[in-house]
Amino acid sequence: METAPGLIRRVLEEESWRQFTTPRGEEVTHDTFESFVTSAPTGGLGQTLDDVVRLIGDDEDTLDLLARALGVPAADLRESGRLATGVDPVERDARDFGAYARSGGWIFGLLVARNVQPASGQGKKSEPSPNGMRRDGMKVSAKKFAEMAGTSTTRVMRFYRAWECASEAGVVPGFGDLVPDVDVELPDADLWGGYFASAERSTERRQNISAQAEAAGTSFAGALHVAHHPSDLKTAILADAKTAEVAREALMQRMEEDSDLQAAMARTVTEVPQLKKAVAAAVKRTDQLEYVRKIAEEGTFRTPAGQVVDVPGEVKAEAGRRLAEIGHRDADPAESVAEVYEAVNQLMAESIEADPEIKVRERRARFYSSVRKVSKVFEQLDLGDLSDAYEVDMLEELESLQKTVAACIESLREAAPHPALRAVDGF
Repeated sequence: METAPGLIRRVLEEESWRQFTTPRGEEVTHDTFESFVTSAPTGGLGQTLDDVVRLIGDDEDTLDLLARALGVPAADLRESGRLATGVDPVERDARDFGAYARSGGWIFGLLVARNVQPASGQGKKSEPSPNGMRRDGMKVSAKKFAEMAGTSTTRVMRFYRAWECASEAGVVPGFGDLVPDVDVELPDADLWGGYFASAERSTERRQNISAQAEAAGTSFAGALHVAHHPSDLKTAILADAKTAEVAREALMQRMEEDSDLQAAMARTVTEVPQLKKAVAAAVKRTDQLEYVRKIAEEGTFRTPAGQVVDVPGEVKAEAGRRLAEIGHRDADPAESVAEVYEAVNQLMAESIEADPEIKVRERRARFYSSVRKVSKVFEQLDLGDLSDAYEVDMLEELESLQKTVAACIESLREAAPHPALRAVDGF
């Protein structure tokens, strides 16, 4: 930061901002200096013009060079610089953190350490206001700071923990000695990587718990205790149905983004007989409930032979009444659904039996469906070479089938409607 004004002046004097090669070997060209300033690194500075003016400060010569490059009066930039000093210090530091978070370094740890006070079990206790600001109007929560920086709470907490490690070693001031917009003397830059890596290795699990506790508004200390004593959690799940239900909900939420957990749960379901049976029962119950709901709400019914028929009004009304009762019963939900399904299914069977036309169509559809299945099987047979497939039993079975098919054909022909006889004169 101390060398920034001189570097900006050199870039302006040499106009090296117009065309250069990035560390990745990419050729970059800018038509305006503003484009160079606001473009994301490494194709630009990733800053605003107000940030550049603020860095230049009282360097009048560099400010004049900047004004000429932008084609504006220097007085306008000086006015902009005065306005920039009125920016909320927490918001400005959050913006700076977001731009440089990937670079690391003590300056970024300081931006977090002097502005962030985690809300759940960390540091000095202070209740946050609805907008995330502390009641003293100074520090903010890690979540609020992350939102202002355009980054994640987890990333913010990594820098926070690295500073904490250095503070515990006496290398930097503690959080209680830091306030927004106040600088402190920072250690040698080469030391930062060690503390950051140490924090990453030793507190990654703790950071994740802290970030999740803050996001959920729960106790960090309580969550950390459970994480360090998983046997306590297991005991609570085994002993208390409510705890088990909360654990189930947590697992379901985690599975949305954890593919390894998804695979593990899938294996568990397929390998444990009790779970396979429970899943099959749940699927059956869902199908039965959908069957009753379709009759009650849509008034249609698919027969066993595949016909879609309209449901009689009295059956539809009865299905609706029984469906409404399911949620108000004290009995087991699975038993209630099965009972309602059986009752409604029996009503539909009686309705079909009482309607001659539907009954005939159902019998015809069932028979035709069977014929189609048999035909499809024979269509898929390879009849190209049966010389090595000959067996007496197989031949006899086919001949018996042939006789059955012939009998069916003859019966259908006899049942076919005959054309009416035409009257002939004299007869």
